[in-house]
Amino acid sequence: MAEQNLTIYSPYEKIQNFWGEEYVVDIPNRVRDYLLLLPTKDCPNPIITNDNPRARLCKYIWYDDPNPLTKEMPSVSDRLNLIFNPNAPDKPPIPEKGFRVFTLSNIAQANIIGQTFIRIFMGAGTAVDPYTIRYQVTFHLLSNYSLEANTRTTVLSRTFAMEQAVIQALNGVNMMGVGTFMYSGSKPISDDQELIGRMLTMSVETKVLSNGSDTLSY
Repeated sequence: MAEQNLTIYSPYEKIQNFWGEEYVVDIPNRVRDYLLLLPTKDCPNPIITNDNPRARLCKYIWYDDPNPLTKEMPSVSDRLNLIFNPNAPDKPPIPEKGFRVFTLSNIAQANIIGQTFIRIFMGAGTAVDPYTIRYQVTFHLLSNYSLEANTRTTVLSRTFAMEQAVIQALNGVNMMGVGTFMYSGSKPISDDQELIGRMLTMSVETKVLSNGSDTLSY
């Protein structure tokens, strides 16, 4: 093969531009940052009142005591300090809180201190056609059984309230470069010890069009 004809697929030839995974590997992190209401360049001051389901979710994760929705929104720094750090799994920045937000399915040694968790990770992927794939994005919403019903509000289940907040925050939302999120289903789960909660599944479709080159476009 002539040097000028080298491509990323050499020494073979790619004859059709099908979908590829490069554009979705960061979905868990993007969803995490969106749900935690972290400021962005395009939205430096997101709404943090209880009208925003993401604000309610953050309060349920941060506060272990009753009536979490009556309390102040945890600061951006506080929210960032709840995110699991794989480089220091045994050293959460706020020891009494521990890590509570994970972008992977389970880190047992980091679950000892934290009382309420959200785990966000990629589930099954299914090809709809050569240019479309439907991915499941799975959420584990877990809390210590002693906290599950202590919200002292009309909400009797902390994790069910968290689940509804995630659904309200994501269902029908188009996350540019990823796709539109759709509710798929949910069910109760537990770790057969002290954690109980919900497993929520959202789906997102990603489409890529063939344009006759090595460049894929949405």
